[in-house]
Amino acid sequence: MPAQPKTRPLGEVLQRAGLLSSAQLEVVLQDQKWQPDLRIGDILELRGWVKRDAIEFFAEQWPQLARGGRDRPIGYYFQQAGLLDAQQVETLLQEQAQAGLRIGALAVLRGWLSQETLDWFLRSLAPEESASSAFMKRKQANQGDHRLSQAAQGQPTQPKTVADPPAEAPAETKPDDVSWVG
Repeated sequence: MPAQPKTRPLGEVLQRAGLLSSAQLEVVLQDQKWQPDLRIGDILELRGWVKRDAIEFFAEQWPQLARGGRDRPIGYYFQQAGLLDAQQVETLLQEQAQAGLRIGALAVLRGWLSQETLDWFLRSLAPEESASSAFMKRKQANQGDHRLSQAAQGQPTQPKTVADPPAEAPAETKPDDVSWVG
């Protein structure tokens, strides 16, 4: 009998998907110690950090998807996870027909998905598309250029175990963005 893939805890999956920071996960786990009758998903929703649609998608649908692979376009899964709504998917499909770019790339360009979330979805559900992604090729080329410049300067090169997202200018702060601090 083949071994079943290990199911990861919801908090870890959301963190890997770029939907939850490690600091937020720590806070949720502390909250759960004080309120053991609340599930992590309930705490995330109460704090406003992750929408109920995403919690249900990653708790209920993701384990089967991760084991069995996808059978629909990736935009469908973004919509199922509550990361994009139907109107956004329709807009992206129209832009895709005009621009010839992939729906995930367009969603990132519009600011509707983070690059981290797109990369994780592609690696998990469509590794063949991840390898052909223009963003991934660019990221790999930039990492290679960085290592070459370090070697040329005599600096030791160290492989990165976790890709850091590029520093961005702070977006307009909304009250909910920092409600968990202090």
